Amino acid sequence: MVCRRCRLDKRFEPKFLVDNRVTRRKTRDMSKGWTLVVCFSRPWCVRPFFADFERLLFDRSKCHLIIYNNTNDIILDKMLLERAKRYQQWHKQKYGERRLHPPFASVRLYKSFRKWGGIIFGQEATFDASKLPTILDMQRDIKNMITTKYFFMLEDDTLFPPDAVKRLFKILKKSKKIGLVSGVESTRSPRLTDKVRLGAYKLLRPERKILERISLEPTLRNVHQVDAVGFYCFAARTDAWLKAFKIFEEDFEIQKTAEPNWAIDTLLTNDVQRAGYKVLVDFETACLHMQVLGNRIYNWAIDRAVPKIDIYIEKYNCYAQGVDLPWQPKKK
Repeated sequence: MVCRRCRLDKRFEPKFLVDNRVTRRKTRDMSKGWTLVVCFSRPWCVRPFFADFERLLFDRSKCHLIIYNNTNDIILDKMLLERAKRYQQWHKQKYGERRLHPPFASVRLYKSFRKWGGIIFGQEATFDASKLPTILDMQRDIKNMITTKYFFMLEDDTLFPPDAVKRLFKILKKSKKIGLVSGVESTRSPRLTDKVRLGAYKLLRPERKILERISLEPTLRNVHQVDAVGFYCFAARTDAWLKAFKIFEEDFEIQKTAEPNWAIDTLLTNDVQRAGYKVLVDFETACLHMQVLGNRIYNWAIDRAVPKIDIYIEKYNCYAQGVDLPWQPKKK
């Protein structure tokens, strides 16, 4: 992920820049409470993301925070280091009734030194084949850092409502058969006039291959069962996630289609279902998807979405992606 010369330099080995496993509080058991993972690869996301993050309503004293820096970006490194050190200590949040939040049960800032990510001439780095393996490698790292029964994951380009953590965990804990509960978020496009899709899907997937991936209707409300979601904002049972990862890794070794090029999150979350758990989406936890265009940050909301479908074309062993779906597919 970094050049050969850098790999030989111990300064460029993946490592924890902040590793506060024990706080000044009485909590010393890393298996108690729950884990909150925030994944970063873009410096421009830091300020708007943490503005929303600090409005989240939950008990921080029971939360093990992991800030994952998936780049070798020095600017991002400094910005996240400042945040991680801040969250180790008592601090004030000036919203609502000016509540005082206790420190997190533990804080860990991990740096991978991977080369992609960041800003190039004001634009986000191109999403291409070089980026895709790092998403999977990041998830492989993270699953080994989670030591609690439950975890919550947020992506750096997502904005979320203040009650997101409480709502999604409340739904998740209603039944042991529920493995993952996600908020809902649209995808995005380089053209602001485009209609996009929601990152919540129904799949036609006999055995290992996705034949159809249909995004949900954005006018839905309340909680719905789906086959797969994106990684942007979700709560999950750790045992369900680890079982899904085992299925994913077995399939990934023999994957013969182009699926991993656009569907790593789809495949992994669908494997939660294949492991015997339900995957749910809460339409009342509506998130925004940030994007840099020129010198501005735009927010994509679910009202910009329409149902779309990706179809596998067997003759050419590839996919037709992003086809508008103005009709309702028949239930099977």
